[in-house]
Amino acid sequence: MKRPLFFSGFPGLRFDLQDEDFNISEDAYFGQVAKRMERIHAITINGDDDIIIFYRENTYKRRKIRKSSYLFKQINAATAQVQFKKSKSTIYENGIYFKVNNCSQVIIYDKAANIEFSNIYLSIANVDFNREPTIRGDLFVVNLTKQTMMLMYDDRGCDLISPNREILKRFYDSLNELILEENIPEIIQSLRIDS
Repeated sequence: MKRPLFFSGFPGLRFDLQDEDFNISEDAYFGQVAKRMERIHAITINGDDDIIIFYRENTYKRRKIRKSSYLFKQINAATAQVQFKKSKSTIYENGIYFKVNNCSQVIIYDKAANIEFSNIYLSIANVDFNREPTIRGDLFVVNLTKQTMMLMYDDRGCDLISPNREILKRFYDSLNELILEENIPEIIQSLRIDS
């Protein structure tokens, strides 16, 4: 799992979460980002879908992801299965992949209905703007039921990939106005859509 997910070699969609009608400094801008992400979520994930959240964060020395972090406040502790790991990892930054020594990882398994995704999405949108709450790091949402993987990389956009082209075509039709224009040719080619 590497970002950008859209260029991983699987068929995929790339969504634009920004609304040009709003200034980045306005609260309404973040509301629109969250609204667009919630629309994508509503079409691509159902409440009874089996979900794995794979979250990783670069950590230094003995630091780790703590259970008191904002992410864990968004899951149901009674139903979620949680596994912590530390490892070396490859990250993507400024167009370059490079290895980092310490990477803390969390894998969370639960039904989608037990996870507060709207709060998670807003906290990812907040990261670059010193707004609270925030979830730093990469958070991949793997939908086992629909065989999709999603990564909201920040307030600008979201990638969704799947080996199942038919389901991606349905999502493409339903969410066409949110597709990032500059990637439409690659999307059409990867989904084998007649243009």
